[in-house]
Amino acid sequence: MKRFQTSLLIMVPVLLSPAIACANAGPTIFLQFGFHLVFLTWIIGLGEGLLLCTFFRAWKVPSWRDRVFISMIAANVASAWLGMLFVKSRYAAQITGDVTIENLIPAFWTMVYVTFLLTMIIEFPFFLVALYGRKWLVPKTVTATLIVHCISYSLLFFFYSGEESMSMVTKLEVVPVSTFEMEEDYDLYYISPDGRHVLRSDLRGNEKEIITTLDMNGIPLRLTACPRKTAEEMLGRRKVQRVCWDSGFDLFVLMNINGAYKATLLMENFAPQSAVYLTNDGYTAQCNPDTRIEPFPFRIFDDDKRWKFLSRDIFELMVGKAKQGYYPYTTREYEKDSHQQYTMATPFTRWLVQNGTHIAGDYGVFLLGKDQICILDPEKKRIALIARGFGPVVAKPPLEEIPEKTPEETNEQTVNEVP
Repeated sequence: MKRFQTSLLIMVPVLLSPAIACANAGPTIFLQFGFHLVFLTWIIGLGEGLLLCTFFRAWKVPSWRDRVFISMIAANVASAWLGMLFVKSRYAAQITGDVTIENLIPAFWTMVYVTFLLTMIIEFPFFLVALYGRKWLVPKTVTATLIVHCISYSLLFFFYSGEESMSMVTKLEVVPVSTFEMEEDYDLYYISPDGRHVLRSDLRGNEKEIITTLDMNGIPLRLTACPRKTAEEMLGRRKVQRVCWDSGFDLFVLMNINGAYKATLLMENFAPQSAVYLTNDGYTAQCNPDTRIEPFPFRIFDDDKRWKFLSRDIFELMVGKAKQGYYPYTTREYEKDSHQQYTMATPFTRWLVQNGTHIAGDYGVFLLGKDQICILDPEKKRIALIARGFGPVVAKPPLEEIPEKTPEETNEQTVNEVP
């Protein structure tokens, strides 16, 4: 037993090293992986060792018992490391294909089956070592590997893959974007998935056209719209900026050029109105290159909203509904049990929520993951994929010029009017 305890102490730095490597990752899913590597490898390894000792009555032989436990802990460390490398590799992407909210569930279950098989293959040699010396070694090892993994994998699956980890599609109904009824007309501006073009479409992804080509030397991060004029005024003892909504908006692209962030003007006066960040009763500038990470609240056209969207964690979207009598929305007065959290953070798929805009109808338009521009209805709990691209900006369409009528057209209309 002393040798077993000594071996366990030796395993501590081995298990802590991946946790240290993941310490600065921050988001919940990385902390979850760190917890797995530090603690679950111990727990699962000890649990699998207990199962093998029980199945094969290894308790009476101390040397064999120690070998079983050490082998199972080592097996779980190896499978955890190699499994994470596999999930991040191009082979996993080739198996799942192009994953979106529309095909996530089948892709997720495909990876569950693949990783289950891969785990058994990786850990099979460790099971051979643990059971070495038994008669019918290979058949017994195969049977033990399958039974033990069915038990341990089901517990691990519960830890990682509960409904909350991908509630973006399990708590929301994925529907075609055509089912959304738009209360107002909007234009959607975004960068193409390859980062080469800026596109414009409506909020159903129709009438797509190329606005400009990004031939600058750099990596585009996102688009942003800034009012052409702002005004300062005193609010109590502090100054706040107000948006001059009638002055129009300019469209910028934020680029990473040799490690430096630069906002470049794309189009002057591209829209009569675009969504902005309104915080503490004032406007928060968006065109400063230092704001490469956008604030968590969604951009809005005004504060007359019933719902509030907040990407509290970069893998999590939170929505809440204002109480009756507290309309428009306030940050503290909301209906009981109205707050919902939607997440997409599984070991196989981790999608950020970014570049959000709150539009009429209390819909949220945002970037999900690398290149999915989605729209969400919190009232009916629906989500749809609008287009593939990134860095979206939602704006009101330019005002169309109404042609002046000729005197003949005016007289004709007067004659045909119903008295």
